[in-house]
Amino acid sequence: MPAAVLVLAALGCFYATSTPRYALYRLGVAMQGHDVASAERYFDVERIADRAAEVIVADYLARQPEPTTAAESRGRQLVADMAKRRVRPQVVTRVRLEIRRSVERAGVQATALVLPVGAVAIFRAFEVSRAGTDVWVTYRDAAQGPIRFRMSRQADRGWQISEFDPEWVRRRVHEEPARIR
Repeated sequence: MPAAVLVLAALGCFYATSTPRYALYRLGVAMQGHDVASAERYFDVERIADRAAEVIVADYLARQPEPTTAAESRGRQLVADMAKRRVRPQVVTRVRLEIRRSVERAGVQATALVLPVGAVAIFRAFEVSRAGTDVWVTYRDAAQGPIRFRMSRQADRGWQISEFDPEWVRRRVHEEPARIR
């Protein structure tokens, strides 16, 4: 009987530490400890930048006149691809800067993103919903309002934030517009 309890406890611990909520808990601990390197491990910066660049370019092109010919459509696609390639390095830099700012400001400034720390707080603060193999997490930050992001399981790293909701990306772009160089 004690061996069965021990095995069940070990399996329960293994399961709990392999969930998105546990990754969020560890991210919150890293932020509270102002550990930028540890916090950055919970972000797939490349995927976040890819998706954010797509949103930025698509929004820009949506404000332009629609192509009327097949040649214009192909030209628009070429422009979109070039713009994504030009914007992406800036977005990668911006994502890393935002992570650093949030971690350095955690608990110091009211404008910093504040993640709850503690097992009970994690369950109450985050709404997690499955989307295939990924999950969407919704969280209401006191300073930034609602934040919604996708988390994906990485084979070698556990759960990572891999995409922010396009509406959140748009809000951030309007707060500090990106310049295409």
